[in-house]
Amino acid sequence: MAMTAKQAKAVAERYQKAVELVEQGRVFRLYGGGEGDYVVVNGDGVAYLVNVISGECACPDAQYRCSKLGILCKHALAALIVHERAEKGAGEPPQPPAPEPEPARLSRIEVDLMEEEQARRLLEHLF
Repeated sequence: MAMTAKQAKAVAERYQKAVELVEQGRVFRLYGGGEGDYVVVNGDGVAYLVNVISGECACPDAQYRCSKLGILCKHALAALIVHERAEKGAGEPPQPPAPEPEPARLSRIEVDLMEEEQARRLLEHLF
């Protein structure tokens, strides 16, 4: 069955909201839960249980609309994003921090010229 433009827009909106949930740190792995279980807290502080393996979510959107359309709700999408990021990072060794660049060194002449320019601008501004 082909997806309509309205359904595609709804999926895009859910994905954007899922990314926002991830960026806000509202997605948590449920330790002690089953394989692929996450908790996603929405903007109102309501927590929903999500399983990324089955794609199930306890929210009303998943229960009533998404299941009929065969798409994932924003909570399931957010949990899937976090799950995939965790899997991708699991096999990679931790990267050492990049060395900080040394501050640029200015010659005494450059410093004097900068100070003169700043003084000139200040005087122009005042008078």
